[in-house]
Amino acid sequence: RRGVMKHTQETIVSTAMGRRSFLKGSAAAVVAAGLGSNLAGSDFAFAEEGQTTSKGETVNPGVCRGGCGSGCQMNVHVRDGKIVKTSRRQQTDPNITRVCNRGLTHALRVYGEDRLKHPMKRVGERGEGKWEQMSWDEALATISDKWKEVAEKYGPDSNAFLCGSGNITPDAQHGKRLAAAMGATTLDAAQDRVFYAAFPPIVGMGKGPGGGGRNDLKNAKNIFIWGYNPAESESQTFHYLIRARAEHGARIICIDPTYTTTASKADLFVPICPGTDGALALAMANVLVNEGLADEAFMATDTVAPLLVKKSDGKYLRLSDLGKAAAGTSDDKPVARGKDGSIGTLAEITDPALKGSFGIEGIEVTTAYDLLLERVAEWTPEKASEICNIPVDTIKELAHIVKDGPNSINIGLGLDHVTNGMATFSAILSMGMIAGQYGQPGNSAKGTWRGETAIGWMPYGLANPKGAPGSTVMYSPALLNCMESKKYGDKDINIKTLYIWNHNLFGTQVGGNRWREFFEGVELLVVTDVVMTSTASYADIVLPACHYFECESATGDDTRYVFYNAKSAEPLYESKSDFEIFKMLFEKMDLLQYDFKNLDELFGAVFNNPAAQKIDLTWDRLKKEGSVLTFEPDKRVMGEDATYMTPTGRLQFYQESIPLDTDYGQKIDFMKERLPYWEPPMEAWKENPLAKKYPICFTSERNKYKVHTQYTRVPWLLEFENEPYIAVNPADCEARGIADGDYVRMFNDRGTCTLLARFNNGVRPGMAVIDHGWDLDQFVDGFYCDLLGYNVTPVVANSYYFDTLIEIEKATI
Repeated sequence: RRGVMKHTQETIVSTAMGRRSFLKGSAAAVVAAGLGSNLAGSDFAFAEEGQTTSKGETVNPGVCRGGCGSGCQMNVHVRDGKIVKTSRRQQTDPNITRVCNRGLTHALRVYGEDRLKHPMKRVGERGEGKWEQMSWDEALATISDKWKEVAEKYGPDSNAFLCGSGNITPDAQHGKRLAAAMGATTLDAAQDRVFYAAFPPIVGMGKGPGGGGRNDLKNAKNIFIWGYNPAESESQTFHYLIRARAEHGARIICIDPTYTTTASKADLFVPICPGTDGALALAMANVLVNEGLADEAFMATDTVAPLLVKKSDGKYLRLSDLGKAAAGTSDDKPVARGKDGSIGTLAEITDPALKGSFGIEGIEVTTAYDLLLERVAEWTPEKASEICNIPVDTIKELAHIVKDGPNSINIGLGLDHVTNGMATFSAILSMGMIAGQYGQPGNSAKGTWRGETAIGWMPYGLANPKGAPGSTVMYSPALLNCMESKKYGDKDINIKTLYIWNHNLFGTQVGGNRWREFFEGVELLVVTDVVMTSTASYADIVLPACHYFECESATGDDTRYVFYNAKSAEPLYESKSDFEIFKMLFEKMDLLQYDFKNLDELFGAVFNNPAAQKIDLTWDRLKKEGSVLTFEPDKRVMGEDATYMTPTGRLQFYQESIPLDTDYGQKIDFMKERLPYWEPPMEAWKENPLAKKYPICFTSERNKYKVHTQYTRVPWLLEFENEPYIAVNPADCEARGIADGDYVRMFNDRGTCTLLARFNNGVRPGMAVIDHGWDLDQFVDGFYCDLLGYNVTPVVANSYYFDTLIEIEKATI
């Protein structure tokens, strides 16, 4: 058992203190972290743009990065070569002038006591914590020699690379280019893949599928926040939602199993049973149809509703079936039937029939709309009410709210984390189609609002250098399910080395103990990170990486700007940037012909595209100006001209073809997957026989103090939450003899974890919720990620974090 953390309610925050006392205590924490007494001061965390700087202080641009989707640029204040604080940096768009509580703590991360200082090699058992310092030359030689040995003995794809979202910039993602040059395997963590797989085939991508930009929220009458807690997970953009209500009268409807911070700001909170969101959406659609509220005119003009579907195979009836085009050509369009009986393409039929079954030249067909109505018909409000634990009247009220738009339906990643997530996304998006809620101002949504990513920002093609062997991609959760067969589809699985960077696998992926089984066959595990994470502690070789502000970079995610990140301080100890590390490995592997000569050449390639050239966006300009706004907010809305970036040019509630996110040899029920449906989660469901043994649905929520396991050891933030805890309903605890503040053991067949229990009436009975982001050594015993299941579904091999059952009991520590 690890050392027990003492819990006390009397933290620095809860103790009655004045503001100056609080700041004094915080400053002391800074000094303890090694920043030096000259940095302590009451203005440290509260500096803003325009504050007078001290003599000898310089201010550089820096960009916060990681998995919150922020990309916020801030001021980095430097004195005597040291980063002393961060503050808000003024942008031309005041909505993007921001910094959150995490962004204010970067100086503590730079000079934290947990920084990795030197390359190290394991000298004990994996995970035992016994290390020996080594030189960079020895580390690089050991790694490259092993890669060459493995490639010769087993083939180049037996070397593998895994990168996460800890630093999403072209230079930090540079290892993907090395993987392609080596012909190595790339492992994809497959996090949030349902979210990204669902939208393109259903509503298209274009200017953000289905809607406008964040500024379009002011045009919404109703804002649905569905399985999404932006007040915690995306605090930097939550103001768009709150201002839409405060300044423009929008109503906020929050649908979530848990009473979250966001739910507390809503006008209507709907506490749904976890994993049943798709059933609710289908029931709302049922109400719209049965009460005559379906917008059939919109379905006829903007969706695939009129298209004819062959009953024999579920494919569209096409011109080639009628002898009017060659099959497989661009001329082979799907056809519809006019109300006058004529047959033709959607461009030819001006008044298509939405309903009916016909025989056309001996081929039995029906309309796509009729097929949708069949799926919707079974989902009466009464049936959904029993499954979702939502009153029938509330379901009907929600349907009428959706009809009374315009609506911004913000679908979050909470729905992505359950095994029925793909069908749930399809159900919600299809329900919006039936209500006619696309193509008009106010129809923006998260994932379906206009993407805020800058134009001219094209970094991801750099992972595939011309002439290189290329990299085979395997999804991590699918890989864990293919361990016995050792076959990933038609590919052999024989991974002997794995290089991990920008990613804490054990802290952010499903199936922790399954990964440890997998690593038994891995001969060399290398982890590069800024601090000693749970994954780094399990490695054979650990390499120290720079903090963001110790190297030069840029990013164009999430804000319409491209932001420059200056090098504000020299890398501490022997740490190096990811770009520099991979540059040295390119050389060791004799693959420099596939690499960029330097960072300037890399970023020159990033901006070598017509969109960047049109707005004069160059690396030199960015370094000079610090930030470049690539486009202004506008009033255009995707679909306003009734065209969408899908294969049919329409919204597609019906999928003729099922686009596989990855092919690991799975079997697909095409007839089921083509339309929205609902079925229970694979594990976390009350009727699962396993629920008798493990009756509690275990989920996590994002937290304002962390981004995955980043920031989880920052002293200031630990003053607010100093140890992990599980939020549970008092009724569940009292039935097990657990008091508020007791330590409990969570467990299932996969793992165990001991931590504090806190009563929370906002958590549904039968659920337990943990703040995601705590790392292994912060628990009394065990690790919460080890409890997570690793089931995958045929369409998307995603990381389904919330599809997990556990039991809890009082712990003796």
